[in-house]
Amino acid sequence: MPDDTIGEVTEMLSAPMEELITALGRGVGAAQAALDRHSIEIQQLIDADPVLGQYGLQASWYQIPATQLELKMAVAMQQPPEKPAPALPGTLTALTDLALARPLPKVWLQPVNARYANQFGFQLSASSSVSLTIVPVPPPAAVTAASPTHTEEEVLATVQDRLLLTNNTVRGRVSVNFNPGVRSWFVLQTEETGGEPALIKLLRVDDVTLAVTREEPVGT
Repeated sequence: MPDDTIGEVTEMLSAPMEELITALGRGVGAAQAALDRHSIEIQQLIDADPVLGQYGLQASWYQIPATQLELKMAVAMQQPPEKPAPALPGTLTALTDLALARPLPKVWLQPVNARYANQFGFQLSASSSVSLTIVPVPPPAAVTAASPTHTEEEVLATVQDRLLLTNNTVRGRVSVNFNPGVRSWFVLQTEETGGEPALIKLLRVDDVTLAVTREEPVGT
């Protein structure tokens, strides 16, 4: 790698500790969100499939169990300039006045590499080891509640006049699946063709309003 490129990377990696932690958390969150979006897409494909949709199958979900970062860093402290203590009502102690006037110092981290050590005469043995672990935690109970607002019977009653009929009789088989990830119901109308179920009608119904948000007359 050219020296100028190494220098640019070194400058970019020199950052306040809170920015380093924030960047790591943002990267882990983006990776987890991509995995979640993939599972949601697979679930929607299952719900709209004429065969898989009849069995109420659920897509697999993947989770990053833990992310660990350990770096050898040179640590520097920067003391921000003191600010005059604000005038507050009531009596404040001298210690409180001092705390308000002196903000906490900022911690800067610099990766230790050959260029940094040679340029500043830094001894690797004097470096600090920064370790950070990010682990997932369960979301609040309200977020994980996946119970539908309405029942299958209510959803069927809502879409009854949208199903395909033959001699005033609903054709084929009708399956109803609730997808908690998107808070929607999927109604699949299938018909046997050559021994295999074929999708002839697909409806997506909002769980809260019972409004039909998607309708595809895929068959005749």
